[in-house]
Amino acid sequence: MATKSPFIIGVNGSPHTDGIVYELLNAVMEAAAKAGAETRIINLYELLMIPTPGNYSRDHASETIENAPKDDITALYPEILRSDALVLATPVYWANMSAVMKNFIEHLTPLESDGFHLEGKLAAVIAASKENEGGVEMAAMAMVAPLMQMGMLMPPNSVMWYPGQWMGGRTDYTDWAKREAPEVGRSMVELISLLREHPIEWTHYEPGF
Repeated sequence: MATKSPFIIGVNGSPHTDGIVYELLNAVMEAAAKAGAETRIINLYELLMIPTPGNYSRDHASETIENAPKDDITALYPEILRSDALVLATPVYWANMSAVMKNFIEHLTPLESDGFHLEGKLAAVIAASKENEGGVEMAAMAMVAPLMQMGMLMPPNSVMWYPGQWMGGRTDYTDWAKREAPEVGRSMVELISLLREHPIEWTHYEPGF
């Protein structure tokens, strides 16, 4: 029986598909595809997202997949559950991720609370800004914290932040940004394969603890 290809989902939190955020995300995904992965990019600005109702704050046992708001993100739950990895990419707005990216991460809460479904999956994050005024690392780490709390794993160099710099009326990005992104895509595929060959029984609480 043939082994199924690793499946990696890229999540674009930018309103644009012709900017540096999408370019770097696409570089990760193209490298992963060349390494044998099935890939898909989701553009959050094209989707209907209903704000999460905050079930966990009232009763964590009610934060379930069934109780999640019915919108375009929860419709993607089967794809997210099937995936081996998520790559989240965002522009930097006021020293943080875009609002749609924050909304997306909050939509992952039922997948963590209702059975720890993200535990052991891989994650990578990209934050990019047109200006070298700080905030990119804050945006990146604001994505890392919840993903790690959900039990996701991060390969080497997979927390990527890229400040731009205005040069003669245009924004330049350091060469290493575009060199590093494809390496992350390749390493994700390799690590997924290793984890499949040597599965790990992750330690966690029972759902509804």
